[in-house]
Amino acid sequence: MRVLVCGASGCVGRAVARALRSRGHQVVEGTRAPADGRATLPIDFMEPTAPAVWAHRLADRQVDAVVNCVGILMPARGQSFARVHTEGPAELFRGAATAGVRRVVQVSALGVGHDPDSLATPYLHSKLLAEEALAALPIDGVVVRPSLVYGPGSRSAALFATLASLPVVSLPGRGTQPLAPIHVYELAEAIVRLVERPEPLRGVLELGGGEVVNCRTMLSRYREALGLGDAVWLPVPMALMAFGAWLAEAAPQRVFCRDTLRLLARGNVPAVNATAGLLGREPSTLAHGLAITAPEPMVDLRVALSPVVAWALRLSLAVMWLGAAFASVLLHRDAAATALLVLLGASALNTVVGLLILSRPSPGHGSPTGRRHR
Repeated sequence: MRVLVCGASGCVGRAVARALRSRGHQVVEGTRAPADGRATLPIDFMEPTAPAVWAHRLADRQVDAVVNCVGILMPARGQSFARVHTEGPAELFRGAATAGVRRVVQVSALGVGHDPDSLATPYLHSKLLAEEALAALPIDGVVVRPSLVYGPGSRSAALFATLASLPVVSLPGRGTQPLAPIHVYELAEAIVRLVERPEPLRGVLELGGGEVVNCRTMLSRYREALGLGDAVWLPVPMALMAFGAWLAEAAPQRVFCRDTLRLLARGNVPAVNATAGLLGREPSTLAHGLAITAPEPMVDLRVALSPVVAWALRLSLAVMWLGAAFASVLLHRDAAATALLVLLGASALNTVVGLLILSRPSPGHGSPTGRRHR
């Protein structure tokens, strides 16, 4: 089968293209910047393209199926939700129907719907309009709405990994929002199974991972995968988080904004999780997925030290604390009764801290740096 993958340079599109090739399909990569040495089709949904032009392009490349993975989390200069999520895909879908393409798979987002909260969220509303455009056409079209996607190339996963790596981790509210993160490899596998289905297929499928976790547990899983110990958890009122998201929209990043915070705040769990039915097995838990592909923070704050340097630093800290304890004992001779108790208490505390530094194993399976070695 010859499949056009729109957004083939993105996190989901790249995984879908690889999964298709691994099962013997031919892939036409739809990207804004053509790749050398591979079958490509220039796609820029910001540029209006008549459905007849799309029909000609698809027929010329003998495309059997289309998978649209194009998406943005935030509008940017030269990009809008209206064109990227709605109008551009609708033009492509109409062209695919004219060209006789057998199937279209539209990658949408969990949370899309007709409820007031969804309609008030520009990101979700633009995705909904694309779904409706596909459903109105005489073509075999199916929509997948994945929960939070993590894995190689996921910008949201990189953001969560960065937040989780901090010694003080900020939580939206109390961090109780339910989530069902799905690994990008399993999302890609599920999409390929839909492309391959021989029977007619239409409708909407919600996809999630193998477990439901809250936001705090998710960040804890990221810390464990990074080889870090426990953190100080700081609940942040949602109003303050929203103000921070508003400020972040002016920063040179395209992940954290008020829309993504709204998505997180409302939870992200499928009403009916169709992933297991598509895969023929239960999807991976978050902990297992992060063990297979390690999280990649935007900014890695960990420091890799050789065992010799790490133990030398540990020994120097222990000597400092034990030395302070010894000094406290020497000073007690001339101290008053109250001061003597304080000095002896400080000496005992310093001794305990020094011994703990020497004896306590580092997190990360015994790695002296606190970082896992793979």
